[in-house]
Amino acid sequence: MIVWKKTVLLIAALSVAAGCSRPVLISSSQPSKSKDQYLRVKKVAVFPFENYSDLKDADKAIDALLVPALRDLEVFDAVEDTRFTRDIMKKLKITSTDILDKELMKKFGDEMNVQAIVFGKIVSFGKGKEKDSSSQVTMDLSLFDPSTGAVLWAGNVSAYGGLTAGKVFGVTEGMLDIEVARDAVKRITRAMASDIRDARNRERKGVIAGIRKEEEQERARLDKLKGETGKIQATIDKAKAEAQGIRESAAKDAEKTRTDLELQKAAFETEKTRTQAAQQEIDQEKLKVEVERKKVAEELKRIEDEKRALEEARRKAEEAKKAAESPAPAHPSGTPAAPAVPEPAPAPPGGKTGP
Repeated sequence: MIVWKKTVLLIAALSVAAGCSRPVLISSSQPSKSKDQYLRVKKVAVFPFENYSDLKDADKAIDALLVPALRDLEVFDAVEDTRFTRDIMKKLKITSTDILDKELMKKFGDEMNVQAIVFGKIVSFGKGKEKDSSSQVTMDLSLFDPSTGAVLWAGNVSAYGGLTAGKVFGVTEGMLDIEVARDAVKRITRAMASDIRDARNRERKGVIAGIRKEEEQERARLDKLKGETGKIQATIDKAKAEAQGIRESAAKDAEKTRTDLELQKAAFETEKTRTQAAQQEIDQEKLKVEVERKKVAEELKRIEDEKRALEEARRKAEEAKKAAESPAPAHPSGTPAAPAVPEPAPAPPGGKTGP
């Protein structure tokens, strides 16, 4: 689909006012299809105007006026004039806007490194056929996004030189064609700049609203996370209680076998030290609960292993105690055998017993 066919209905509507006797301007910017459709337009290229007027060089006159006018308004960071545009057109073998389809427009935008392209059409330029007719300039202007082919802005302006009393009686001349053209360009570029600034302001408001919405969602997520953190804290507290029970049980068992099992006592003391170290780790885990959340399951499993290890140690301790209290069998030589010294309890799996 060619570029002008995309906007034929819009331009036709904008051109309704072209026959009025006073300067007429109609413009329209399109709703943003993305959050930064207008904000990202920093650099634009100006395509050579299509000249449908009776004046042969009308397009050159408008080109010479349009680029400086756009630059003076400072709505874009850079405006490439038609000299560079014609070089790229020659490279891409573009002879007119009639052959510009979406793919070719995208190539053109990439070559020019621009985010928008200005297209224009001169409908009339100069005086009418009547002897006393005034100068008139009517032109269409549009702004396209080359990456999508979408119309960002379109406008139509008609400017007139007017008829003074002096001109009617043949004493003085009215406004020159170039003055009328300058007035038309001034009006339509100002309208474009105003509409684009308004569109950018709307996009900025939309971006701010989006940021606020994301902040609200983040606050909701943090509130939910706090609830999950509370559950994790409850699990840690339960693990602490279990660890405390293990420590108390180990202390009782160590007290009962202290006199007979010094080695077992040393093992239990070591276990106590490790358990205290594990308690310190648990306290530190409170500060790192978000980071360590995935490790809670492994921590609980390790505590269960320690419990089994302690139970095994206690069982062996009781067996050793029973063995120590039972009468020793008679030695073949008649001398009672020395009581068997129980072996120290094996270390729990993993080499540590603390949580």
